[in-house]
Amino acid sequence: PIIQSMASNKRTQHEMQAHSSGGPPPPPQYPDADAGADNEEKPPPPLRKPSDSKFHQQKLPAWQPLLTARRRGFRTHRAVLFTASQSVKEAEFNYTNCRDASGISCLEQANKPDYYRWLRPPCVCNMSIHLPDNLTGQVFAYYALTNFYQNHRRYVKSRDDSQLLGWKPGSEEPLQDCSPYRQDPGSGSWILPCGAIANSLFNDTFQLFYHSPTAGADLAVEVPWTSRGISWASDRERKFGRVKNFTGTSKPPNWRLSPEQRSADSFQGDEELIVWMRTAALPSFRKLHRIVLHNASSAADWFKDGLPSGNYTLLVNYAYPVNAFSGTKSFVLTTSSWSGGRNPALGIIYMVVGCLHIVLGALFVVIHIQASKNLRSSNNEDQQTIRPVFL
Repeated sequence: PIIQSMASNKRTQHEMQAHSSGGPPPPPQYPDADAGADNEEKPPPPLRKPSDSKFHQQKLPAWQPLLTARRRGFRTHRAVLFTASQSVKEAEFNYTNCRDASGISCLEQANKPDYYRWLRPPCVCNMSIHLPDNLTGQVFAYYALTNFYQNHRRYVKSRDDSQLLGWKPGSEEPLQDCSPYRQDPGSGSWILPCGAIANSLFNDTFQLFYHSPTAGADLAVEVPWTSRGISWASDRERKFGRVKNFTGTSKPPNWRLSPEQRSADSFQGDEELIVWMRTAALPSFRKLHRIVLHNASSAADWFKDGLPSGNYTLLVNYAYPVNAFSGTKSFVLTTSSWSGGRNPALGIIYMVVGCLHIVLGALFVVIHIQASKNLRSSNNEDQQTIRPVFL
């Protein structure tokens, strides 16, 4: 503005001198529009740099482990896990194709709806099994299924947790996710508990007899066990409750007994149902069925330290069909360790990764030594080629 004012004053002085000398007046001066536009301040170009936040600038707090000798020492836990897993002893017996006393295949009989729904007595088969080694310590009995996809989305959702907790009366309509096992087609009453998970409850039963060599060949001692404690305490307390009134409800179609007949505490006391309702993540799975009682009076001295090696007879009430999903059924006897059941996969993975780290570590050491030699030789060559320049 100061420069423009000085220029305007000079222009006025020239005009006055020209007018006083008698010359013609100068032509009028008009402001240049383009010049005014150039003088206006233009907005700065937008910045393309990222936001100055800790996330964009990668300044968030982070933990970077330092691999010291002390920390490497803890890698030995992989061998400890593998050793603990190998210390667990187990025996698995596949009874999918067992036959009854008359030679009839129980697999074919159980495939008929009348057998699975307990409209006929189940097919009973006896299996002679042999334990090569003693199962020392607490022994657990599992049933194992293969090719059974409990993780199917519609199957997992086919339940009503309000029913299982006892919050929803039997007269109240269950969730639509329970279809087609929501309502009894004959009576029209609501099914309790509803859903495909409860309706497909595993219903084979077992009895195990031990043939003691000192008691005679004809004497078979039944192994005492219980279903109490086979489920998680958190499931019993938080996911299952007691139903006060079952009036006006129907049991699932494939159940032989009603819920109140299965347990006096209804769902909270039915631990077999609780174990089954915790769906498996993989198609081949095991579920805890019984816990052997080693201190029971009937166990005498045979089972106080576990299950002795020898010959056993497994009596199976065969009712659960597996033909529909091309699966198999097995009975498993196993012990446990401080790390749980027998599962060597985690220990093997740790050992493989540890060995890979050792190989890579040795390779990096070789690369580091070789790179150091090349760097020293390169520095020596550079020092020899450089000559001092004297002016």
